[in-house]
Amino acid sequence: MLQHVHCTDAELYVEITGTGRPVVLVHGSWDDHRSWDRVVPLLSPHCQVVGYDRRGHSKSTRPPGQGSIREDARDLACLISELALDRPLVVGHSYGSCVALLFGAGHPELTSGLVIHEPPLFALLTADESTRHLATTASAEMKIAAELLSQGFLAEGAHHFVEKVGFGPGTWTGLFTEEMRRTCVANADTWLDQYRDPDRLAIRPEILTGFPHPILITYGDAGPPAYKPVVDLLTAELPQAQGRLIPGAGHAPHLSHPARLAEVIVSALGATASPYTGNGLTFPARKPGEGT
Repeated sequence: MLQHVHCTDAELYVEITGTGRPVVLVHGSWDDHRSWDRVVPLLSPHCQVVGYDRRGHSKSTRPPGQGSIREDARDLACLISELALDRPLVVGHSYGSCVALLFGAGHPELTSGLVIHEPPLFALLTADESTRHLATTASAEMKIAAELLSQGFLAEGAHHFVEKVGFGPGTWTGLFTEEMRRTCVANADTWLDQYRDPDRLAIRPEILTGFPHPILITYGDAGPPAYKPVVDLLTAELPQAQGRLIPGAGHAPHLSHPARLAEVIVSALGATASPYTGNGLTFPARKPGEGT
């Protein structure tokens, strides 16, 4: 089912497939709901899958003025309410993970739990000398990408971000399809707007201290080095959070390891069937090779 949902000043494009307990997929920067295309057919036999384009991306509208991650979080809450979804599991990738965390902190009553992959909360890395260089490098490379976009070099800016910040060397052509690259270029202006939001990568874990549901944070072992320290910080700070390695994956398991990611999501859906009581996580046991 295809439709648009009106949320304050934006029209969000939505696609819904499958039946059962709802799962909402929140895409990351540059892309849109189609980034989940390899995962959706694997999820839809088990649940109702809701994918959408965040404001400013592809088929959703882009309101004028400076955007913010807080608007994205409000949009997610609006979408869930307007579609009358019953406490969906919210799954986020990259920047979409940051959106999911901020949404969860503000609207815990609207979800049953979160599954997020490698949220790029690089501001958290500045407090420790051992990780500060990772944040500094990411910031410098994002600045270069932003400068390229500001000068009108959209493809070059997208390429730079993907390989130097987001996904690693060789991924622009080795991981992304031609359609994905076109989507990145088409949504480049929205990323530039997002880049100018000072709150976008600075969510503090303490805002989720009272979040009453499980948070599963997946990560890979074949991607850029800045993500795992963020996962470690979040799992150390939040008792309801658990890390889960997807062996061989990088920053895009929905592209490189869709079957494994879908399996993790379906397992997490079962684990969130009952309210989290704070007495320990109920996520299924890890498989061999999956670390914390």
